[in-house]
Amino acid sequence: MLTSVMHVDTHILSLIRKYVGKSKFLDKLASWCAEYSGYLILLLVGFQALYAWHWQLFFVPVLAGLVTRFGINETIYAFYQRKRPSEILEFNPLIKKPRHPAFPSGHAAFFFGFVFAVFAYSVPLAAVCLVLAVLMGLARVFCSVHWPSDILAGGAAAGLVSMIFWYLLL
Repeated sequence: MLTSVMHVDTHILSLIRKYVGKSKFLDKLASWCAEYSGYLILLLVGFQALYAWHWQLFFVPVLAGLVTRFGINETIYAFYQRKRPSEILEFNPLIKKPRHPAFPSGHAAFFFGFVFAVFAYSVPLAAVCLVLAVLMGLARVFCSVHWPSDILAGGAAAGLVSMIFWYLLL
């Protein structure tokens, strides 16, 4: 099973890598999305929470993101240390390589967990943030710091935690 996932990951990454280095604009855009779109998500939701004077709109999603990132991901990291694409395929990533293992993506886990929890409060705001989170995940693959399945696994963990949050807290 793992070899078939790696085969699919490698194939998808090779298709995406064909575009790396072809356009300075695309490389810069992907680098920005990979590193900073998460902060834009936090700002959008934070400003909306302040405007509506609704503290739960911000802090419950932060808690969902933290539980996903540090509860689920750290547990997986203790048992499985997946290397990043740049370490296996020997090329330089467009952004600084994170220190923790690749699987599941910490960024995807936190920000998808955050965004999925926002859906409980504001569907339009969450939809905008979801687009930004997807762009961030795609950009992290484009920048070669994650395999596609790393992003999917982070999103799946976030979905699980968000369902539990919706059941328990909302």
